[in-house]
Amino acid sequence: MTLTDGARPDVGGADVDALLMRAAAGDCDAFLEFYDVTSPRVYAVLLTLTPSADSASSLLEGIYAEAWERLRGRSAPPCPGMEWMSVIAHRHAAGRP
Repeated sequence: MTLTDGARPDVGGADVDALLMRAAAGDCDAFLEFYDVTSPRVYAVLLTLTPSADSASSLLEGIYAEAWERLRGRSAPPCPGMEWMSVIAHRHAAGRP
């Protein structure tokens, strides 16, 4: 499956996969928009996986820093954007960045 297969998920009215493809091409503004529309959901995932809001908040920055680094030099993320961010969030919450 690729990002072009099937319907693209919208979060907050934004096509997050299209934003990630633009970010992978070096578009910083697209990554900032991706952060703005997805971080509330990623934070909510972290709240279910960590003992406190402080823990969730401290992990959030590292998750997006990892996502940005992993995007560099790629044409697209390895799976749909929200799924990809969820995997990274779960790994960070488990202490495996």
